[in-house]
Amino acid sequence: MSGTGKAKADKARMDRDDRFLKREYRKILLPVILSVLGGTINALIDSVFVSQKLGSDGLAAVNMSMPIYLILCTFGSLIAAGASVRSSQDAGADKLADAQRHYHVALTVSLVTGLLLTGIGLLICRPLSVLLAQNGELQHYVFEYSLITMIGALPTILSYLPLNYLQIEGKTKAITVTMLIMVGTDIFLDWLLLFVFELGMYGASLASLISCLAACIYGTFAMETGYSNYHIRLCRVRLSDLWGMVQYGSPAALGNFLDAVKLLSLNALILHFGGAETAAVWAVLNSVSELSIAITSGVPRAALPMMGAYYTAHENSGLRILMRLQALYGLILSALFSAVILVFHAPLRAVFDAPTSLLLPFAALSIYILLELLCSVWTNFFHASDRLLLSDILVVCRKLAFPVLSAAVLSITSGYIWAFLPIGDLLTLLTGACLTQILRRKQTRKEHSLSGILLLDDYLEREKKVLDFSIVPNNETICSASEQIKDFCAENNMNSRQTMRLELAIEELLTIISQKNPGLPSVDLRAFAFEENMGIRIRCAGKLYNPFDFDSDMEDEMMGVEMLKRMSSDVSFTYSFGMNIINIVFAAGQKADRSGQK
Repeated sequence: MSGTGKAKADKARMDRDDRFLKREYRKILLPVILSVLGGTINALIDSVFVSQKLGSDGLAAVNMSMPIYLILCTFGSLIAAGASVRSSQDAGADKLADAQRHYHVALTVSLVTGLLLTGIGLLICRPLSVLLAQNGELQHYVFEYSLITMIGALPTILSYLPLNYLQIEGKTKAITVTMLIMVGTDIFLDWLLLFVFELGMYGASLASLISCLAACIYGTFAMETGYSNYHIRLCRVRLSDLWGMVQYGSPAALGNFLDAVKLLSLNALILHFGGAETAAVWAVLNSVSELSIAITSGVPRAALPMMGAYYTAHENSGLRILMRLQALYGLILSALFSAVILVFHAPLRAVFDAPTSLLLPFAALSIYILLELLCSVWTNFFHASDRLLLSDILVVCRKLAFPVLSAAVLSITSGYIWAFLPIGDLLTLLTGACLTQILRRKQTRKEHSLSGILLLDDYLEREKKVLDFSIVPNNETICSASEQIKDFCAENNMNSRQTMRLELAIEELLTIISQKNPGLPSVDLRAFAFEENMGIRIRCAGKLYNPFDFDSDMEDEMMGVEMLKRMSSDVSFTYSFGMNIINIVFAAGQKADRSGQK
């Protein structure tokens, strides 16, 4: 093929693909799964060690104590998720100072909240343990486990903050090390305190506390070292700060709170209708399902900050790619997890000392995990795209309303009790489908229509006001990108000067980026043309590099970039999610078009 023919073919193929986002998403996925695993595996590790040391009574007591831990997680996720989503959105909108303030507010609120909950928890621990144990013979075990859990309220709440912000900073190795510290320390201390020092339930709970504290210390240290936009600093908290944190943290926090309420409700329901044997099987199912949260929650959480940034930048193509990636990898991991528990149902029965076969209960749990993954991905998308009420409604449906209702109906009608697990999520998906269609039809009466299940406004794409594409930055593709920009400028009635500026921006910035970061597999670009301004946004991985920050002795080499800075109305650079994000904006001025608009 001739050079001209190949260039034309490249030009025709230029579109936004998933090469860049797939690479970035896969890079963060495993560390985030480990971070979610760390929040749930401590209880599973405690359950295994306690069941081997204290038998089924100890296992049941750990399960009964879980609502207290989930309440602490509610506050931790409310603060950290609320702040990190706002920070990621502000980072996507090039408001770094605002993004940093959200972190400082979250740190201040976490410290105050942790200390208050420790004080309150110590006062009410005894009567609360009686309530959780339903005034039964296990209340002494529940009290011992709950007391240490309440003492550890501060590190439990604080541990959420570095994990969320290490993800924003793209420090994937630090997330992995943090979770290895938490899991490894908990396993070692559970063995030491339960089997060597024989501290019983106190030992199991103390192991979780110390491991969480160690992980929190390392995670905070990792935030402070190397390149970081977020550093330890306390600040005065305004009511508007708290309200914004509650708004954006509500889906994650609400989920943890409803998990606690659901567990309380199901514990009572299953014990009443099924007896001790069914309650023991439920304890095993709950422990294993807690482990699966690493997938059902970790997969969407890995994409949440990036989705927040892409949403504020109105990059719908990136959002759709992220949704496809979550569905693909989530379903693969869920299927693998389900296959493992089904194949090894007999050994798992022995590990947990379960009274009956776990094959059929695990089959119901496997279907639940697949459906829960889809519900979680969808809910987190609405969280990132500012549809907080819709996200909260779906969280209430899948976390509490439908599971408890299904379990109650099956218990009363003597149906197969474990079918409540997949039925709850299936009803949630149907409810979400109905609600999105109602909102979509309501929006059709207005100027901009919305897309199907994601409710995205594609007005800019339909009117060809934006152009999203991906390229491998080399001389040939950079020239092809420049040619494609000419067509975009012509469609938006730009004059020759405006076209020249966008072409120059593409050529200069991509050339410099490819020189400073050789071997980049793909770069994502967006060109935009609005009435008030026009410009480009470039996202690439590789080492941190700001093309607008150079010394005076490099002026000759960077003459093209310096010229762009002088012509532009605004240039900005941020390094978030492990990406270099470069924006350059030109004032639109008077267009030489047929409409005569500015």
